[in-house]
Amino acid sequence: MKPKTIALLVVLALFAFILYQNSDPASIELLFWTIPIPRFILIFSSLFLGWVVGWFTHLAYAKGKQKSKAAKAAKIDDIEQGRAVRDTPETDDSAT
Repeated sequence: MKPKTIALLVVLALFAFILYQNSDPASIELLFWTIPIPRFILIFSSLFLGWVVGWFTHLAYAKGKQKSKAAKAAKIDDIEQGRAVRDTPETDDSAT
């Protein structure tokens, strides 16, 4: 087996052991409601929610980086074609 696979299996085994040890009930209070759930569900749901938020953050960052690259490439292409490139929007100073 690859070392990466072995490390993943060890981490999963430790995580399963920690979840097993935390099976006692915990309660979550949301406004006026109290929800009793096992502590391992609370741990697992927190881990999963953190993973989802991290994944969406990564997607947003990658999309923004891709747009930035496309804008820079278009600007470089305009410069090579000899077209004027303006970074700042035009303002009408005669109105003041």
